[in-house]
Amino acid sequence: MILHLRLENWKSHSSSQFYFSRGANILLGRMGAGKSSVLDAICFALYGNFPKMSRRDQSTENLVSSGSQATYALVELEFEKGGKRYRIERRVGKKISEAEARQDGKLVQKGARAVTEFVQEILGVDYDLFTRAIYSEQNKIDYLLLLNPRSRKEEIDGLLGLGQFDLAREAAQAASTKLYEQAELLSSSCQPERIAEAEKKIAELESQKAGRQEAIFALAEKNERLSRLLNEKKEALLALEKARAEWMALRSESQQAKGALERLREECHGKKRFEESELRELSSKKAEAEREVAVCKSKIKDAQALLSSAKSSMAVLESKLKAAEAKGRRAAEISSNMNRFLEGKSLLEIERLLADLQKDAALHAESQSRLLAEAEEMENAVKVLAEAGAKCPVCDSDLPEGRASALREEKKRKLEQKRKEASLEGQAASQRKSEAERLQKTLQQAKVMEKELAMLKEEAEGAELARKELEDAIRKKSQAEQLAESLEDALAACEKKAQEARSSLEEALRANQLFQDLKDAEEKLIAAEQRLSQMKFSEEEHEAWRKEAENLRVERAKTEAQLQAERSQLGLIEQMLKKERETLAELERKRILAAKYSEAASSMVIYKNSLLSAQSEMRNLFVEEINQALGEIWPSIYPYGDYPEVKLEADDKDYRLMMRKAGGWADVDAIASGGERACLCLALRIAFAAVLTPDLSWLILDEPTHNLDSEAISMLSQAIGKKIPSIVEQTFVITHEPALAEGAEGAVFRLERDKSKNQPTQVKKES
Repeated sequence: MILHLRLENWKSHSSSQFYFSRGANILLGRMGAGKSSVLDAICFALYGNFPKMSRRDQSTENLVSSGSQATYALVELEFEKGGKRYRIERRVGKKISEAEARQDGKLVQKGARAVTEFVQEILGVDYDLFTRAIYSEQNKIDYLLLLNPRSRKEEIDGLLGLGQFDLAREAAQAASTKLYEQAELLSSSCQPERIAEAEKKIAELESQKAGRQEAIFALAEKNERLSRLLNEKKEALLALEKARAEWMALRSESQQAKGALERLREECHGKKRFEESELRELSSKKAEAEREVAVCKSKIKDAQALLSSAKSSMAVLESKLKAAEAKGRRAAEISSNMNRFLEGKSLLEIERLLADLQKDAALHAESQSRLLAEAEEMENAVKVLAEAGAKCPVCDSDLPEGRASALREEKKRKLEQKRKEASLEGQAASQRKSEAERLQKTLQQAKVMEKELAMLKEEAEGAELARKELEDAIRKKSQAEQLAESLEDALAACEKKAQEARSSLEEALRANQLFQDLKDAEEKLIAAEQRLSQMKFSEEEHEAWRKEAENLRVERAKTEAQLQAERSQLGLIEQMLKKERETLAELERKRILAAKYSEAASSMVIYKNSLLSAQSEMRNLFVEEINQALGEIWPSIYPYGDYPEVKLEADDKDYRLMMRKAGGWADVDAIASGGERACLCLALRIAFAAVLTPDLSWLILDEPTHNLDSEAISMLSQAIGKKIPSIVEQTFVITHEPALAEGAEGAVFRLERDKSKNQPTQVKKES
């Protein structure tokens, strides 16, 4: 049983609570008051979904109250099942989707999907079955009677869960057709003639392959024999080639020795062989000449060092002289500037003049202070005269009116005179002070210039000494240059003498070497001719062996080319054979697959027929159970005896609602009034719930009075209030008809809302 529902920011509900009871729970209110959203909330709490949401008529963003600033809506539902108490809580919004389930106060599941699966396990009813058997949407209680036979069959089959059989049967039929088509397509591409042709071609290729393999074997043997003979010839030829190379080298060496000998004889013609004593004398002359060159170079190096030192001293002295001359010019410039700056006065005269100005400025400032004090005293006297009126401020005696006025005017005139004199003294003091400050700055600048001038004069005094030192350095440089020049001439004569000595010695050594080379060449020629005469080599024999080896190489190359061609042909045959075998295997595979497709198509036909038979049996079983339930429910809902029984008939085309009267069974459409039809549809809805969800005993009806007259509404009210609670444990009814709430055994909730002002729903429990 559902015990409690709490809503926060859910659609039009800002904060609403419902405590439900057994029997009928009536939610009464005008259109737009928020009644249907209560049933949507119950369904959403259990399954995280409800019909309008599953049809996409509403999204999760639209579930949050439009007038609220909240980011999510909350739904909390409590119910009892099997002696245990469960509480489901879900939060949903644009960026949130949370859920949790508690059992007897203990948290058992979290997460939207996990909570939904937990609820399905506890209730034994999934979302589809809940919306088919328990939850009747708005104005749909009698819609089955308004449908044509085909649509009514589809609706009731869907309600009973039999619609899946139609879908499965259609899928089986489509699969059977496709399998037959595929089997025919495969059979057409693997005819027996094509298989026999492939087998024949494979046999021919196998024969060709065997022939090629025999030819390859014979050519391989021949190639191996030729390779062996060629290797033997190559080894013998290699030995001959080695002997020939040695013979050619000796012959070339002999010819080179002869040529070298002739050349050396020509070079030695007319030349003298020098004795050891003569060579020693030439070597001694060369050494003496080289020592003289070394001595000259050392003296030149010393002279160059002296010249370099003189040049360095000159550079330093020239720089020093230039600096001293520049400082002298700077001193003259500063002296001239200082004379103009001081206007021909000395520093002592400037200091005396500054002291006079400072003293004069102090005297004028003192005079100004004295005059300002006297002016202040006169100003006070004028104030006293003004306050005394006609009496003397000194002796308190009476003064004539004219006399008092004249005294005041005289004091004012003197006051003005004192002020003018004080101002003049102040101006004079300021002028003397300004002149003194200017003269002070001039004196400071002059002292700086005087100090710099003294330093420059001291530094400029060294210019004459630097000039004398420079003249001495120039004289030393000239002497060093003359010495270096004379030494260079001596060095040139020494180097010439040394070169002549070296040339004489080298010429003697070269002549002796030529005579030695001539002797060596004669000995080398004799040795080469002796070795050449001892060698046994035949050019004709070498050429014969070379030709035999070349013939063998050509024959082997020809055999290898034939062998390669045969192997290439064998490869092509093997490729063709592989392709034909693959073709045959593919044909066999298609033949077997075609048989399997044909067999599967036949199985699909059997499966389709089995589905039809099973659907018919299940439909009859459901109809039988529903009619048994109607037999128990109908007398409790319909209070009259003119139609004691009702039943549901079914075949492959339609479901028909029948009512029994005195003359027998008749179709509801032919005999029933509006109230009778409403009672019958209500009984059928209760029967569906009892058959499909026997353990839950819930019924939810949204606006069941649609298209009912007042008599039918009255009969439906009696059934909901008095009869249904004895059959169904808990019923939820949404209605705008107050008559349905009259006499209800349960709870009545009145929902009110000013929709034009977008106000939240207000809930009031009336019983």
